[in-house]
Amino acid sequence: MLLHNRFPSLFLYPPPAITTMAILGTSEAMAVGLTLGALALVHYVKQANANADRKLPPGPKGVPFFGNLFQIDVLRPYPKFREWAMEYGPIYRLKLGPQEVIVLNTAEAADELFVNRSKTFSSRSPPHVAHDIMSAGQRQVFLPYDTEWKASRKSLQVAIGPGASKRVRPSQDLESRVLLYDITQHGEQSLQEMKEGPNGEVPEAHWFSLVRRYTTSIVMTVTYGKRAHKILNNRHLHMIYEVLANFTKVGQPGNYLADAFPILRKLPDFLAKWRVDARKMHEWEMILWGGLLKELQDEISNGISRDCYVSNYLRQRGEAGHEDAPGCGLTEDGWLRDTLLAYTAGTVLEAGSDTTASTMQSFILFMISHPEIAKKVRGEIDRVVGSERMPAFEDEPNLPYLVACIKETLRRRPPTIMGIPHSSDEDDVYEGYFIPKGSTVIGNVWAIHMDPKRYPNPFAFLPERWYEEGKPTRWGSGPDTDRDHYVFGWGRRFCQGSYIAEASLFIVLARIMWGIDFILPKDEKTGKPIIPDINDEKTFSDGFVSIPYIYKLGFKPRSEKHKKLIERSYEDSQAEWQVLGLKTDER
Repeated sequence: MLLHNRFPSLFLYPPPAITTMAILGTSEAMAVGLTLGALALVHYVKQANANADRKLPPGPKGVPFFGNLFQIDVLRPYPKFREWAMEYGPIYRLKLGPQEVIVLNTAEAADELFVNRSKTFSSRSPPHVAHDIMSAGQRQVFLPYDTEWKASRKSLQVAIGPGASKRVRPSQDLESRVLLYDITQHGEQSLQEMKEGPNGEVPEAHWFSLVRRYTTSIVMTVTYGKRAHKILNNRHLHMIYEVLANFTKVGQPGNYLADAFPILRKLPDFLAKWRVDARKMHEWEMILWGGLLKELQDEISNGISRDCYVSNYLRQRGEAGHEDAPGCGLTEDGWLRDTLLAYTAGTVLEAGSDTTASTMQSFILFMISHPEIAKKVRGEIDRVVGSERMPAFEDEPNLPYLVACIKETLRRRPPTIMGIPHSSDEDDVYEGYFIPKGSTVIGNVWAIHMDPKRYPNPFAFLPERWYEEGKPTRWGSGPDTDRDHYVFGWGRRFCQGSYIAEASLFIVLARIMWGIDFILPKDEKTGKPIIPDINDEKTFSDGFVSIPYIYKLGFKPRSEKHKKLIERSYEDSQAEWQVLGLKTDER
């Protein structure tokens, strides 16, 4: 049974104000509106008076009460935010309802606040509906900078941090062999007409599913000790994608008026359908994240041991006297309780599945859009690797142009395109501008990556920005300030899984470019290739994770020698999965 048939209301998100007015009579609606308006006006005036003597950053004029709320496309805000960056400069201010929003549009401004002043700017401004209700206040990405977040992050360091990332490489090697085989078997299927589902669901028969299976399987193995060994009829896989699609929409700041106007949170349930729906979303998410946790708890009870983040943590917690720790938050001595543990593990999947897959899909889109660059990448790989073996991790220092192309993909099309907003824990001043305590502070990744001073001709795909012949190309991802892009965030909130993501991008894309030729669809009338326009925003999805919409593409091995090596490598991987005690692939 499809999830949207079980919970149809989860996929309907009318604005709360519309929902409220729709179920009230005229007089009641007027009374509620006047009351909320009066209370909000009092708050607005108080806040304006408090900041009257402070020099706030410049910014676009809004309207009373709502501020700039109606000037922004909530699910696709980054074009407007960049437009304002070009008008107002490195820092500007918005008002989204009563909420102060400070937007940082240069690398220097973001580095100064999020890295050099990380003590003040490492917290979050979580969206009320997505975090407090849908996530029961436990989603790590939105947790404030406090003991819960610190305990959650510390628990992950041994599983996905820099040292741990090297232990993931055997899985990345095997899974990339499977992906290469899947692509060759897929052939020209994705040249057929296919459409995404109503909530962005990728058809199982489309090649995007093959890439997503790879990225999800890597993170599933690290987190739960289980592979995504099949695509068809895979209950966990499809629930994960449903959760991801839902989260990227619901979690977008400002998607609900209740996110911007705290006064609306006091409405009773019969006037707040968004709250009722969000609770159902939480129940649905816990079927997945809580269910995966329960499976491993049951295995431990039955004496089955997996070497993965959740099982290892549960064993350690049990040895500390907390075999059972239901509920949210931490135990008195600092161990993650079940709901926080479930969401911490789920966050790894959310952060590492679609974002890495979308970068791979974007990379291939840039390659078919720039055949001269693809030819240069292949020439480099052929010189270094040849046709007798596949690229390996050890080849990375000798493939600087490939790495430069991956870096340029991350710059040109960052998955989390606006970053994830931080929050100011104290009043502060930057470049003479006052930043009030409690402000939402956005590192505008899109504006930074499209800054013509930092990246001349920013909309062009130019790997040469990073490439120096004869020298390895550094990733330059951070977390320090000597960096080249900002895909993985800043400071104390820097993405822990960045090393795993980079390794996946390298090994998968190196092997695809080594062994696969792309087959482009052609216009029946002109015979010209049909390629999505990389400069058209309609090519990419909305939501705070912006990924390419599915596009047509076929695949074939570059030669018979490549084909046989891919097939033999796939067969060897199946034997190795059995040795590791993991499920072999079903197709």
